[in-house]
Amino acid sequence: MLGETTNMSESWSKALSSRSFRNQFFLTLLVFVGSCMHNFHYLRVWQERQGVQINDIVLNQLPPHDFSLAIFILEYSTLLLVFFITIQHPDRLVKGLQMFALVVFARTLCIYFFPLEPPREMIRLDDPFASFFLHTQNTFVSKDLFFSGHISALTLLMLLSVNRYVKAWTLVATILVGFLILCMHVHYTLDVLFAPIASFVSYKIILFIHRESRYGLELQRQEQW
Repeated sequence: MLGETTNMSESWSKALSSRSFRNQFFLTLLVFVGSCMHNFHYLRVWQERQGVQINDIVLNQLPPHDFSLAIFILEYSTLLLVFFITIQHPDRLVKGLQMFALVVFARTLCIYFFPLEPPREMIRLDDPFASFFLHTQNTFVSKDLFFSGHISALTLLMLLSVNRYVKAWTLVATILVGFLILCMHVHYTLDVLFAPIASFVSYKIILFIHRESRYGLELQRQEQW
């Protein structure tokens, strides 16, 4: 553990000694926070819109049950696990944040262009972080449907994972959370199935951009993607 901490400290010291890395790192943080705040704001605004309700044949076969606690544990334990591994690699962390920002932006656009009403018999998904950042005392956002934020986030975490055991666990968590979300009727089947596609495309776009131009990153250690 001490060795890993030392290596992480050395990696960040080396990365932050590069002006180009510092510029990209702080710009990435600003873009990431900005895209999230933009998403939160418009999801609250668009909650008042009238959307389309889909007759989902898969949801029709699943009696609704509340799995909020299980989803919360699976989602955020996986997030913390991947984060603590990824933070040891500054270049990978920056790319991951850029991928997440792109997914959030894409999701905001999709929700705008494809307004949907929540599935029938939807059970409210209690997420403390969503309650703090997204919901307000007067507005509970339930129309942020196409595509699933939970599944797109977990898919990106799986793609970012370098340890094969962590990657396998993240894949299992993604499948479980997807099934539990459907059992709660929080999302339509299409929302869950499209989310991994959106994440994979965002992942490839950011890697392609960095492959064409590494934005002047001067990290001596080249990471394999």
